[in-house]
Amino acid sequence: MGLIEFEEPFTKFRAHGLIIREGAKMSKSKGNVVNPDEYIDTWGADAFRTYLMFLGPFEEGGDFRDKGISGVKRFLDRLWASVRDRVADGPADREVERKLHATIKKVGDDISRLSYNTAIAAMMEYMNALRKSDRMPSRTEVEPLVQLVAPFAPHLAEELWQQLGHDTSIFDSRWPSFDPSLLVDDEVELVVQVNGKVRGRIHVPREITQDAAFALAMKEQSIAKFVASSPKKVVLVPGRLLSIAI
Repeated sequence: MGLIEFEEPFTKFRAHGLIIREGAKMSKSKGNVVNPDEYIDTWGADAFRTYLMFLGPFEEGGDFRDKGISGVKRFLDRLWASVRDRVADGPADREVERKLHATIKKVGDDISRLSYNTAIAAMMEYMNALRKSDRMPSRTEVEPLVQLVAPFAPHLAEELWQQLGHDTSIFDSRWPSFDPSLLVDDEVELVVQVNGKVRGRIHVPREITQDAAFALAMKEQSIAKFVASSPKKVVLVPGRLLSIAI
């Protein structure tokens, strides 16, 4: 058509995988072809669309199972309820905030790699943290999730965006950003060795001192029983190991 001055506009070819049904390739002769209209009428276009992207890696495809779509529908229903039940301007829970920023990074990275299934799985995992023990989410916790969902469930996301008080389209909003400092865990796991043998593990603040780490280790009976006398030497390897010699 003469629209470009070079032969091939793409630098990489990404072939989509094959969607099968109940372990068999879809064909009219087998009677296992999926009619999208039926699923859209029952589950809605967004649930059907999101489920297709959740089936498996883009380049590998996946096995279409009727029961599988219900999990995606529950996720979208929980998102709807989270917007409905949100605390208007409450502060974000620290752990939920950390999970949110990790989710924003992962979903952005996965979309660029066409890893839609793992992006959706990450959002589902965040939803579990968001509504853990039926907690009420704050606006700052749930609004970015609506933006992350938008490429997968555009109709639902647009409606929720309006419910959140925006008078412009969600697709005119900026992709949510993440804070790299929140991707580093405040706590680390230390392996505790007594005379060179692993006797347990403890979770401690990342910047803990050697004396404080030893005191916490001694509160664990499974470790303390191997320290019958005052230690000759205690060595802390930050973020990795607490070694006790007796």
